[in-house]
Amino acid sequence: MHSIFTAVLRTVHSARIRFIKLWRRYRGLKMWQQIAIAVVLVALIVGLITLLNSGKKEDSTDQLRTVTLSSVGELSGTGGGVGVIGTVRSVTEANILAQTGGTVRSVNTSVGASVPAGFAIASLENASERASVLQAEGAYDAAIASRNAVSPKDSASEARNTYRNAFTALDTTLETQVDLFFGSATAVGPRLLINGDFNKLSRERKDVESLRSAWRANVATSDSRDPDTLLTEAETKLRQVSTFLNDLATEANKQDSNATATQLAGLASARATVNAQLAAVASARAGYRAGSTTSTASVDAGVKSALGSLRAAQAQLEKTIIRAPIAGQVNFLPIRVGDYVTAFTHTATVAQNGALEIVSYVSESDRDLLAVGSKVTIEDKYQGVVTSIAPALDPNTKQIEIHIALSGASEIVNGQSVRITLPGAAKAVAVADAPSGPLLLPLTALKLTPSARVVFSLGEDGRLVAHPVEIRDVRGDRIEVMTALPADLRIVADARGLSEGQKVNVATEAAQ
Repeated sequence: MHSIFTAVLRTVHSARIRFIKLWRRYRGLKMWQQIAIAVVLVALIVGLITLLNSGKKEDSTDQLRTVTLSSVGELSGTGGGVGVIGTVRSVTEANILAQTGGTVRSVNTSVGASVPAGFAIASLENASERASVLQAEGAYDAAIASRNAVSPKDSASEARNTYRNAFTALDTTLETQVDLFFGSATAVGPRLLINGDFNKLSRERKDVESLRSAWRANVATSDSRDPDTLLTEAETKLRQVSTFLNDLATEANKQDSNATATQLAGLASARATVNAQLAAVASARAGYRAGSTTSTASVDAGVKSALGSLRAAQAQLEKTIIRAPIAGQVNFLPIRVGDYVTAFTHTATVAQNGALEIVSYVSESDRDLLAVGSKVTIEDKYQGVVTSIAPALDPNTKQIEIHIALSGASEIVNGQSVRITLPGAAKAVAVADAPSGPLLLPLTALKLTPSARVVFSLGEDGRLVAHPVEIRDVRGDRIEVMTALPADLRIVADARGLSEGQKVNVATEAAQ
């Protein structure tokens, strides 16, 4: 390091000595010679500076960004008519909603698959519903059998036996199945062992216990009481218990209830038992009321009542199965095995994708351009025909709904948003007019920054002028611009990398 420093000092010292010698030689010249040399040096310096500046100016001109200008009407596809936005959908399409809540136990198809009408797309947890159907089928079969077995002399005895049997079945059910959900006694009632509405269910269980105690006391005197009164009493008590079991099932079937499989199975069996006893009571009352004439119509009423209970149980089971109401392709299937869905959740969409139509909305003024059968252009390359026009404004959008059928083959798919150019011949539209509704401009035509959204036009000095705009949804490679822009306003087709005030060149093709 010391040697390098020494060498540098020597070089500087040597250059200094040379400069001093040269300066002394210069000062030793005659005055006119000194002046001539100074003038030559100044001229050389000025010439060099001028040459460098001219080279920089030429390079700056060559580096100007070249842009293409197009009118708003051309970029939005509304240069030859009025442009609107439409949504492609199937002529036949079904959005399938869950009819009840529960855990998804099976999914039998996938997105894109074709399914026939009535196909079971998925099913929810339905062990209790299946048990209820089985019990209702048994009650129906028993009602049919009893229709031929009941006679006038034993109808009263049969009614009393039904009353006692209903109590015995209920007593056993509460003891062995329902009490799986309850523990020690509290001030409100038995402690609820699952997550749920403790106060409500514990209080209801306490009321059911009081009902059971009263019923047990009445069984001993049932032989001396009116059979019809006994059956009415039994039905009232059973319906009270049924309401309690329904409330318990609602809480137990929630996803966060922590109910065990054993508890849920016991609850399903208990509900089925109560339903079966209600059907038996209805059948016995019908037989007793038939009296000595053993009216076939009255006995048949008991059978119909049991059949109604069976149909109700089957309907509850059917609500847990998600079926396709029409034949078609599955376009939407967000559920998976193990998911928990609530009632009215959108679980699937089935559509006939081969038959598509476009739905759009137009203003009252644009409505004058159209009639059923009018030709329109879709995405600047497909043809369509207006098939229907709403007779009045939509109360929400305040616009008129139109339906458009595609003519011929196209690459348009279900669910796509498309640009539609309506015919403009029936209405003179000045080129400078601002198009109605949102504009669909290419994404490249907008400069998007955290603080502004602008398009650029060209000023008289060749510099960019920014026009702030308000934007909405992105649709493919285009974006909705809500700000009204004149259709003949020429803007930069590709604003990427540009800024306001920047000087640019204009492509010759666009200038022409």
